[in-house]
Amino acid sequence: MPPGADRVICSYCSRSLVVETGRVSTQHRHLTAAEPDSERAEYPQPEATLRNWVTDRFELSVIEQPIQGAEIFAGIELGEQRFAFVSARVVDRDGKPVAWPLEPAFAALKTSLENDGDPGLAANLALEALCAKPFDHRLECAIALFEPKHMRVTPYSVGASDSIVWASSEEGRSITQSTRRQPLERKSLRERGDHFANGEPQYLTSGDLVVFASPGFLSRGASGHFGGSRVLFETLNSHLGEAPLRIVTLAKNAFWADFQKYAKNGAAPLGDVKVVAVRPRLPELVSSLPTGLETRLLKSRRYDVAVACRPSDQLRMVPLHADRQVLIWLSSSTGAVTDQAMSKVCDSVISVLDRKDHGDNENPRRAGREALAALGADAPAHQLAVIQLFDAYQRVKYFRSGWRQPLALRARGERGDSLQHFDEGGEATVKDGGRLFFTGALSYEGEHLSPEALATVWHGGKASRLFEALTAHWKTKRSQSALEAMARAALSDEPGAAVVGLA
Repeated sequence: MPPGADRVICSYCSRSLVVETGRVSTQHRHLTAAEPDSERAEYPQPEATLRNWVTDRFELSVIEQPIQGAEIFAGIELGEQRFAFVSARVVDRDGKPVAWPLEPAFAALKTSLENDGDPGLAANLALEALCAKPFDHRLECAIALFEPKHMRVTPYSVGASDSIVWASSEEGRSITQSTRRQPLERKSLRERGDHFANGEPQYLTSGDLVVFASPGFLSRGASGHFGGSRVLFETLNSHLGEAPLRIVTLAKNAFWADFQKYAKNGAAPLGDVKVVAVRPRLPELVSSLPTGLETRLLKSRRYDVAVACRPSDQLRMVPLHADRQVLIWLSSSTGAVTDQAMSKVCDSVISVLDRKDHGDNENPRRAGREALAALGADAPAHQLAVIQLFDAYQRVKYFRSGWRQPLALRARGERGDSLQHFDEGGEATVKDGGRLFFTGALSYEGEHLSPEALATVWHGGKASRLFEALTAHWKTKRSQSALEAMARAALSDEPGAAVVGLA
């Protein structure tokens, strides 16, 4: 398109593209009477409007072609960076669309989503608003609620199967997030059932797409052979990982190619043709670690141990009997760790873990507690990690105070976890290719065993730099480089995050 032009003709499809602020629309070339019937569409394709938005955390595209009907298909901003897409229409007992004033129902639904963030509750209140007056029809409704804080989407649908589809990069396929429940009716407000139950929340990765389609896109054509759901799934599965802008365009094109094939006698789609695609975006990656933080590497016979520490921290790898090692790491947030404090801690730890005359020499939790007791009144100002390495058995046991519990990072292709948390420590089998990641002073709710569990509370969820670094840790062989990548990832998600104590 020439710079500054507001209109251009596509030489491929002869459509006029009209460019306006924030959108691109098409104007179709109409066939003349002299052109053969084989080139005539059974139903003339309406003009399409394409919009695209890119924010810090999302990329969103929507394509719209108005046809007819009184359905609602809208996006709603809800505050706290949340937003939702809503589809609603009234149908009769045979499932045919009915023109019905939906404004009161939509107002109740929107207010509920803003106040409560609960799609099922919003649908209940929308139905109540409809039933405030005589209402003998049914309500089809679909809602997708997006919460960017943890990159979570909560679906809800009744009578709108396949209206919400999750194209999962982890699963490598498209999965419907819509239920097969019947549309809502007046008795749904009284009888027991799951009419207003939300679907399972999904945590999105940066490669995922959520696609939300209008009832008109999903409705059957006059012949009964056309199915917008099939078209949508075929498009998504053939183009997994592609941008929202391309997905909605391909879906629209596939819709019309299939519809014109099966529709007869000039039948129109049963409502507006609209498709939305939403993809999470990763934050910008921080390029360097903060001043006052350094990484160090210590080794046992089998293991590399990389740590992110203050320059004033003291670390010591101590050999124990029977092919065992212990890493003692003492840190203080109030000043330098003194040699005297480190000597007290080391002597106490070794007195427990290197004794050959009793069976409690594999208990770093006891060793850590006794080491803190040896520090006396100075203990609260220190953070301590005691990591015991059993090289012969690929086993790691640990104690930590002032820092968080670690996560188990699987080896490439490995499934399942072998990590156990106890009160102040735990133990894990760490085989070749696997890692144990200590999350140090990072701020989040609860303690977790795996990156997937951490994603439910970490900023950005699965669409975060940290989750990406943790799940792809095996691509960086050197432990010190992998640790630095994880520290930069955490800082990218949470600027100013406390990354001291990572290991």
